[in-house]
Amino acid sequence: MDAELFNSAISGNEISFASNPEQLTAGGNSVLHVAAKSRNVHIMEKVLDWQPPLLYMTNSKGNTALHITASLGHSDTTMLLITFAKGQEVEMKMELLRKQNLEQNTALHEAIRYDHYNIVELLIQEDPGLTLITNNAGESPLFLAVDRRFYKIALHIIDTPGDHLPSHKGRKSKNVLHAAVINRAKSDFVHKMLEKFPDASLEADDSGWIPLHYAAHFGNVDVVELFLQKNNSIAYKKDNEGMCALHISAREGNEGVMRTIIKKCPDSCELLDDKQRTALHLAVESGRVNAVKLFLETVAFQDLINEQDKNENTPLHLAALHLDIYSVLLSRASSHDHYKILKILAHDWRIDKWTRNKEGMTTAHIIQSNNQLLWFQKVKSPVKLFLVNIY
Repeated sequence: MDAELFNSAISGNEISFASNPEQLTAGGNSVLHVAAKSRNVHIMEKVLDWQPPLLYMTNSKGNTALHITASLGHSDTTMLLITFAKGQEVEMKMELLRKQNLEQNTALHEAIRYDHYNIVELLIQEDPGLTLITNNAGESPLFLAVDRRFYKIALHIIDTPGDHLPSHKGRKSKNVLHAAVINRAKSDFVHKMLEKFPDASLEADDSGWIPLHYAAHFGNVDVVELFLQKNNSIAYKKDNEGMCALHISAREGNEGVMRTIIKKCPDSCELLDDKQRTALHLAVESGRVNAVKLFLETVAFQDLINEQDKNENTPLHLAALHLDIYSVLLSRASSHDHYKILKILAHDWRIDKWTRNKEGMTTAHIIQSNNQLLWFQKVKSPVKLFLVNIY
């Protein structure tokens, strides 16, 4: 596009209609695209009167002028483009509003990306069906709004009257409930999404996580209670690694969530993951002292404290396997958690200290074969006191 035409479209000067209307910029923008950047209604009107087909023309990114005005938040020029399209056939207006760029984003997606509430209102008023369209990433307008924490826009979308609910789908098989939990939305907002899309609580993303799994991971007790009140069967739903919400909360040491799940679904304590681990195994591996204590105190877990995983390791075996003796003797706090767990389990009369794993080793064998222990013995470190404290 020659500089004179480009500058007149940007600056607001009168356009020379003798110019070639098919001229494009390096990015494939027409003169209407360029004028859309300037927010100059007068120039855009002139261009549309001069070359109406430019309304539907796309640039190298697949964007129409409407995509540009929506992304910039220009209400006046957005309204101008829609009004001009309405002057055409109804199908032509719908074609413009639903036009998708190379990322399959509509103008509504673009308005949401940049939190332009006024544009969102305008576009949905003209075509509520825009809320059903997903882009290449699988993101619906509603998911995009929740994912970016634009909750005012999200509420406007779900409150839009119509024959169909807006799409709640998102990328990587997530949905709006996943996005709300991950972004730590308030429980009343999550509740509203759950009421609108009750089946979304059962939907798993690509990793097999349902929204409850994320709430358990982040320790959001209020949201966990909300999900379980709606449908407590989801406490038994497993991810791609066979972990349920109790496994996940135990791994993170989220005691409040653990108590809530056990109270609502006590037999979920019996669930095993793909490695045949109980939630106690996960708590021990992660060094979650509070979670270990909770399971030892839980009646529903009393017959599970000596369960063996796929490698026939009990929680006591795992405590010994994850022990870093060198760090313990140097008083490194993180390693003390595994040391504390080992002591707690070893001093509990219900724990079977003589169980052997698949390699035929007891917990004592594991500790005694620890290379760090052998080194400390060579330098005559008082490591025997360490063992005495355990047994």
